Amino acid sequence: MKKVFISDLHLNDDQPLITSMFKSYLESLIKNNKDDIELYIIGDLFESWVGDDHETPLHQYIKSALLELTTSNIKTYFLYGNRDFLIGNKFLEETGVELISDPYVFTYKNKKVLVSHGDEFCIDDTEYQMFRKIVRNKGWQKDFLGFPISKRLKIAGEAKDASQNSKEKKSMTIMDVNQATIEKVINTHQVDLIIHGHTHRPAKHIIESNNHYCERFVLGDWTDESVIILDWSNEDPVLIDLIN
Repeated sequence: MKKVFISDLHLNDDQPLITSMFKSYLESLIKNNKDDIELYIIGDLFESWVGDDHETPLHQYIKSALLELTTSNIKTYFLYGNRDFLIGNKFLEETGVELISDPYVFTYKNKKVLVSHGDEFCIDDTEYQMFRKIVRNKGWQKDFLGFPISKRLKIAGEAKDASQNSKEKKSMTIMDVNQATIEKVINTHQVDLIIHGHTHRPAKHIIESNNHYCERFVLGDWTDESVIILDWSNEDPVLIDLIN
């Protein structure tokens, strides 16, 4: 058994190299599927997603690649990121990908593991948390998905610009995870390992809380200079850069 975790690819038409690298990586998993592979995509696969009814050549290309993966008996899991939380049943049915909850807790190799996108851990960014509460509301989502696609794209573009402008004014500390929140998650779920993305700060952290030790693995975003994944082929998971 081999478990692989990736996040924050932010696939979009402006970065065809990232799309190409993702497709090549999926092909490599299919080629090496003798290891009984499971893939976990833990949020922000796409830069934005305004609804399953918005079809683009990129969306079709990625859906086809994922379907090829899942029909090759590679179990593929997905949880929402802050960019693609509107992915729906149509996408899941067309790809064979299974949606999992956030957080998602399981036991593997005698370790209790919690997987999350990670944005809920960044509670010091109160502006973002307020925005998140609004857009994760089912009523808001129903209203938004009822708009014409052109209006949805306009709203998404404006939100992206506003987010970028806001980030430029925030400290790196505010946009990182809150340590007390991490400790609360550890104590609540009694986990040995946390895996998340979102912050784009790949690293392994060791946390001690109430005499309990927990490893926290942070995945990176995919760029043309670095592609960080978490590979759990052996006894312990390892962060690997597929480029360097």
